Amino acid sequence: MRSFFLFLSSALVAFTVAAPYPAIRLATRDVGFRADPGTKIADIVKVAQESSKVPLGSFPPTAGAPSSVQIAGDWLNLKGVSAFYFFADMDVDCDGVAGCSNDPTGQPQTSFGHLDAAQVPYFVLPAEFTAVHGDIVQPNAIGAIVCNGQMLYGIFGDNNGATPEVIGEASLLLAQTCFPNDGLNANNGHSASDVLYIVFGTTVAPGVGDQTIDIPGLKASGDKLVFTLQEALGL
Repeated sequence: MRSFFLFLSSALVAFTVAAPYPAIRLATRDVGFRADPGTKIADIVKVAQESSKVPLGSFPPTAGAPSSVQIAGDWLNLKGVSAFYFFADMDVDCDGVAGCSNDPTGQPQTSFGHLDAAQVPYFVLPAEFTAVHGDIVQPNAIGAIVCNGQMLYGIFGDNNGATPEVIGEASLLLAQTCFPNDGLNANNGHSASDVLYIVFGTTVAPGVGDQTIDIPGLKASGDKLVFTLQEALGL
């Protein structure tokens, strides 16, 4: 969990991101929340990298680092779809009902329930950002996470309320599916800010319970949103 928030001027700003986007480095896990094979992943990443950004806020990727991760809002009013996005690293969140044995600071609950970090693909957003921008992000909103050359779906399942709040964090399941050979755990995250988080903040995933979610429903909804996004971006 995490936090430090800066409002930016309404001027457009640019992201600094790694390019070109890498191909998948290894055989991927067989999971039910991976995007349709027809998804134009590289094209979506390229548009996000090259776009002028409408800034919504800025956070550090790690405690003590500059607030270099900018949340962009220029996809909020596209035809048929609304999203904000950012490039960040991926630390591991082990909060929830199961927790992780190597995470002594873990909490038994997540922000909207008691999700199981080992069973539910969820991502984390800074608490202050979601408090200020409640009109564009709801609990359990669907996200499309582009990592290691693949796109995976998850839900906004937890807030980072640490001091300072940082950005770029996902459940154990989502992180290990993104980078299955990197040994990610509560004490070992993915440090490069080359993960694209696309948050469809006003679209809530179906079938979200206290500890589990409807994975097939998440995938079906995610594919629909991403294909609409592709069309809206002219891809």
